[in-house]
Amino acid sequence: MIADLDRRLAEFVNREDEMRRFCRLLDGRGKAIIAVSGVGGVGKSSLLARMIHECALRKVRKSEITWTDTRNHDYLAVMRKIRDDIGPEAFRGFTDLVNFFTVPQYQLNVMVEGAARISVANGASVSDAEVGDVAGIVIKDFMLSAPRNDMGVPEAERMARLTDAFVHDLTADLRARGPLMLFLDATEKMSETTRQWVWGELLTAIRDSRLAGLMVVLSGRVRPELARDWQLLVDCVDLSPLSREHILQYLERRGIAVHYRNAVADMLLISTQGNVLQIATYVDAFLQMQEDNAVA
Repeated sequence: MIADLDRRLAEFVNREDEMRRFCRLLDGRGKAIIAVSGVGGVGKSSLLARMIHECALRKVRKSEITWTDTRNHDYLAVMRKIRDDIGPEAFRGFTDLVNFFTVPQYQLNVMVEGAARISVANGASVSDAEVGDVAGIVIKDFMLSAPRNDMGVPEAERMARLTDAFVHDLTADLRARGPLMLFLDATEKMSETTRQWVWGELLTAIRDSRLAGLMVVLSGRVRPELARDWQLLVDCVDLSPLSREHILQYLERRGIAVHYRNAVADMLLISTQGNVLQIATYVDAFLQMQEDNAVA
């Protein structure tokens, strides 16, 4: 995995403008949401790898969620993944509510702030601990998803209450620990219900300034259709195929000999129309052929 990331970064070409826009976002000068779109193989994954690398260089916290044919995350899975990526300590209220809605006979724990008194671990015998250790315990998520069958709470209400608890805890975490970059990849594979939740709840919380400090990159094959109020918040990036100039840069980075580059670039431009994935595949085959001939 690390070797694959290193190769993607080394081969990264023709995305300078997209990276400048991403860096403006990290600097707090750009729009809070970037929507990257393009056909399959145009280089979305390589661009995301470069963005993720930039976050690591700047020590910006991140969370990554990718939809696949076998991992079709719903709204609850999205919130859990964000929580687990940045640490569960700040999400005790959310986790407690998740268990309450999914674990049979689970009793909701009330989190009390301020000067009110609450009895914690009443009657328990505690050793090798100091005051505050018990209250600081992290509630464990039982990782069940199906709603309890003994409650009769409508799914819409369950979704709203879980989302409100998550946004509350994430807001406090952002204030205490600083910004978070969220990467949502292969968004075209989201279910319609999840898509509505992402835009209607999570991203709306950013638009309404309830999640200040949360930045999002959405990547997918379909460009989102945005109403005017969203256009002020979302920076849409449409990835284009590589030009001949950038194919030559790519061949140089892959170590193709100078006397081959022009002919190979012309062939690749005609056969792939600048599709990044196809170019990489052909160059892999070309280099393998050269290696095999050298051995022979």
